Amino acid sequence: GAHAEVGVVHGPGLDVALRASFPHADTVAEPQSPAQWLQAVRHTLNCLDSDAEPPEGWAILGACLTSEDRAQVRIDVLTAGEHGLRLFKLRYATVGDEADVDTVALWTHVAARCGFAVQSVGLLLVDTDFVYPGHGCYAGLFREVDLGPVLGSRPVAEWLDAMRQCERGSEPEATPGAHCHEGSGCEFAAGCQACVVPAAADTAENSLDILGREAAAEWRAAGHHDVMSLRPDDIAPPRQRRAVRAVQQGAPLLEPEVGALARAWPYPRHCLRFDTIGLAVPIWPGTRPYQTLPFQWSCAVQTADGAWSDHHFLAEAQGGDPRRAFALSLLGVLGTSGAVLAYNAGFERNRIRELAQWFDDLAPALEALLPRIVDLFQIARTHCYHPVMAGSWSFRSMARAVAPGLDMDIVLDPALDAGAGRSARAVFALMQKPGQNATVRAACRAALQAHGQRETAVLRQLLALFEQAGAVS
Repeated sequence: GAHAEVGVVHGPGLDVALRASFPHADTVAEPQSPAQWLQAVRHTLNCLDSDAEPPEGWAILGACLTSEDRAQVRIDVLTAGEHGLRLFKLRYATVGDEADVDTVALWTHVAARCGFAVQSVGLLLVDTDFVYPGHGCYAGLFREVDLGPVLGSRPVAEWLDAMRQCERGSEPEATPGAHCHEGSGCEFAAGCQACVVPAAADTAENSLDILGREAAAEWRAAGHHDVMSLRPDDIAPPRQRRAVRAVQQGAPLLEPEVGALARAWPYPRHCLRFDTIGLAVPIWPGTRPYQTLPFQWSCAVQTADGAWSDHHFLAEAQGGDPRRAFALSLLGVLGTSGAVLAYNAGFERNRIRELAQWFDDLAPALEALLPRIVDLFQIARTHCYHPVMAGSWSFRSMARAVAPGLDMDIVLDPALDAGAGRSARAVFALMQKPGQNATVRAACRAALQAHGQRETAVLRQLLALFEQAGAVS
């Protein structure tokens, strides 16, 4: 489930979308060796060496240039204007950052040193007002942002000189920090020894940080190093006091009154999870870039006799906009009575409201679901704490607490060469990839269904935990 943050994946149509804006584009393959660099530069110069008026929609994608001061660049999009070349950095995002400006400044320097007149430079960003009409018509997906006014502050020549000094000198001392992960991040960060943080004296479970940043700072200022030295009676906020007691006793703490609350939830009870996707390049007509679209629901239903049944919906691979089928099948399983139990339920509520806005005929039934929804996240925060949560109330943290044997990662068979440890949205995007083979699609489908069942199993465990609280044996 994408609850803390709606996940965005690029989607399967990146190349198609770019070519819709530049139908007469010439692509230069990314060079992997010095010999290929020479070939790529030759290819680029051949494309530029023409007296003919370039047709509308002409561009070079991945243009490679080398300046006489030994700077090599590969430009995302190079096209022609009335008075010179136009250079663009392509971002499947709504905004750019400082690293983008630096990159474009370097490209501009190299193009100028190669003797080309540069008319304008900028970013191509995704326009969230674009509505996909279908049939591969992506013209208008990108909007241009002019970077000309901000490039003058970039001392590119100094950068290149410093790089050459660095090349000849000893390895500089690394100074890790937030800059290591800005923009697309440093490709060496994962294996950088300077980025390895020494183990703290206190564990994540015992850390004062489980109480929140402000409270942790106050207790540290008072001389405490972890929660083991705190007196619970000195802590006013009930949630913080509960966490400290649980950690100090080394066992979960559950307030008894949650039991009566849980036992009163009416049958049939529905443990519900949604999975959604936000595609940078939309694939369904009538949808926008980054629009949060539901593609899977998973539901475990408990009847009054205690019996459980599992229900599931997953959009077809390349089967068109799944929203109506999603809504109809959901209404069929949730019916008109019984509690609907979700974790961080604002997410499910918002998706149901959006479905009601899209489908007028289904709106009354969908809106009738909203008062039945119970947010287990709010119940848990108010009534329980498990040391393994280490101050986090995310769904995964709760899963570690109530279903420690369940591995929540989605792992595809390495033999499929489809990647491993993926998010649900990335697996669904893999299913949508044009030309994807049937074996990979079937594996993705099975992996997503198993993922949904694991998530509803966590909700079932949480419900069982709540019901047992304060029960008289």
